[in-house]
Amino acid sequence: NENPLGERGKKYPLLVVSNHGRHRLHAENDDVSWLREIETCKVKGPDGYQYHPVWLHPTEAEKYGIKHGDIVSIYNDRGTVLGGAYITERVLPGVVYIDHGAKWDPIVPGEIDRGGAINTIVPRNTTSKNAVGHAVSGFLVDIEKTDMEALKRTYPEAFEKPFHPCAGPGLEACIWGGG
Repeated sequence: NENPLGERGKKYPLLVVSNHGRHRLHAENDDVSWLREIETCKVKGPDGYQYHPVWLHPTEAEKYGIKHGDIVSIYNDRGTVLGGAYITERVLPGVVYIDHGAKWDPIVPGEIDRGGAINTIVPRNTTSKNAVGHAVSGFLVDIEKTDMEALKRTYPEAFEKPFHPCAGPGLEACIWGGG
């Protein structure tokens, strides 16, 4: 059950609220460099990578020791998605807001995504017996500040993949074992 008041909420206390990004449709336009200059579009990490913003209320950020601009991991038993902390009172406490439709940029396919593609951590069941699709909003996660140096040491090949500093990962970032 994806209810913060239910049993699952004890392990994953934060509710993901998501919508289509204001500046793109799914991943389309995610590589437009001038859009990435907008503060709510991307958060530049210490590694030069532009992370998908993860909006968090100041009281939640304080509880988790997260500061504006930190790289964070939002996760549940389905996987982990990295993002850049965007601390604002424009979201409720207990909520994590992240736009859906980001480019997939796997560190470990099926486990950790650097691009902000929350599709990798949504519930796997379909929305109804009459429709195929998934709910990209209203599911539970937890969050933590990411130890980027430890992640780079553990998965150096993922951080050696090419990316354009203003346009993000290209197709070669998602091809594993090809070439």
